Amino acid sequence: MWKIRKPELTKALSDIDDFVKKGIVNDKEAKALECLTKQYDAQKGEVTKRQHNRIPSEAAERIHKHYSDTNIGNRLDYIRKELADGVTKCPYCAIGLPETLDHYMPKTIYKALALCRLNLVPMCWGCNHLKGHVHPYDEYIHPYYLPDLRGTVFLIAEIRLTGKILDVTFSFDAKALRNAGLYKQFVSHWKNMNLDNRLRKSVIDFLHSEVLTGAEETSALPVYLDMLLARLIRIYGLNDWRTAIVRALAEKLKSEEGEAVVAALAAMGRHSLDINL
Repeated sequence: MWKIRKPELTKALSDIDDFVKKGIVNDKEAKALECLTKQYDAQKGEVTKRQHNRIPSEAAERIHKHYSDTNIGNRLDYIRKELADGVTKCPYCAIGLPETLDHYMPKTIYKALALCRLNLVPMCWGCNHLKGHVHPYDEYIHPYYLPDLRGTVFLIAEIRLTGKILDVTFSFDAKALRNAGLYKQFVSHWKNMNLDNRLRKSVIDFLHSEVLTGAEETSALPVYLDMLLARLIRIYGLNDWRTAIVRALAEKLKSEEGEAVVAALAAMGRHSLDINL
């Protein structure tokens, strides 16, 4: 979840050479587009409107018009294919398949970036629909330009017992992120993508398939959860929602509520609706 491999700047600049060969832009426009692409990369995934508007409006309209050329079977489909290579889950939610491309800076406004692979992010249909243009683009993370947060736990799952019902909520650790702007962006991203509700079924399925069926006896859960946590960290990293849940469960079982949590988990096998997000 979150960060994925950023396309190489050299590839994005090579694309522009191809645009010239295909008649999408001329040599003069290509120079301006190269400058804009370098600014986008240097500024970690954004440009100002002033920088963008240095591209002639006719050229920007033409670039925007040719975005459909990235569809499979069309002459620029190599961009789509290369961006999707190795991305198995949507970086915005970590539950959907990345079957679409999203323009991080919206192509309706920043038309000259419509074909810039640095501005194109593989995304699932659900996230693409929700992102839309309701909120400013900078309320969402940019999966290519997130700072290196390896070794930092910032996604927190909190598990609470409400009667015999297990409640799971997610939050972000502002102190761990050590960046107020980044913290605000993660929070708005989670809210705008409606991830609490969208994760509900995935959380239940995960607890059934990975937690409840993993340990033959509930008494073996603590040891099993430690092993599962290590495996999830290897596969998904420290800040995937699955990792966060298992980390929280492992800690909860060591608390005074441990036995009650085990009982609530066991009851889930019989009453799968006894969990809320």
